[in-house]
Amino acid sequence: MKRIVFTGVGGQSVRMISHVLALALKEIGHQVTLLYDYDSSIRNQKITAYLTYDQQPIENPMIDEADILIRLHAKGEQIVAQKTICETGLCTDEEVPFGKMGMDTFGQAIFGNMIALGRLFRLIDIDISHVELEKILPKSYIKENRGAIQLGYDL
Repeated sequence: MKRIVFTGVGGQSVRMISHVLALALKEIGHQVTLLYDYDSSIRNQKITAYLTYDQQPIENPMIDEADILIRLHAKGEQIVAQKTICETGLCTDEEVPFGKMGMDTFGQAIFGNMIALGRLFRLIDIDISHVELEKILPKSYIKENRGAIQLGYDL
């Protein structure tokens, strides 16, 4: 069983990228659970998504320690993880300037979240050419989102 945690703040699309990953994992035959912890009444407050997947049914989706933590903002949860991928300056494991890359390549920092998702696809060995991303990505900015995922995948 694999456990992935996404942390950030409202407005960074933590819910959306974790949901896209859950759909992609389901599409290739995994059992998936996805839980959220956030204050929906206040923008820019911390949000955490807990995703667990396996080939077998998942009996307990609670996560004490993650296999991978994606940390997009300093306000994000401090979770114990075997590997952490974070926005530059937020950890000492694997730092990637997701927001800057989104701004430089697509004109908006928000595409950094899809770059992070692409990096995660690579780390968990999902061949994105075998996933029908157009079916699971939001309909707006589909070309940019696909490009951002590919950029992260190629890191």
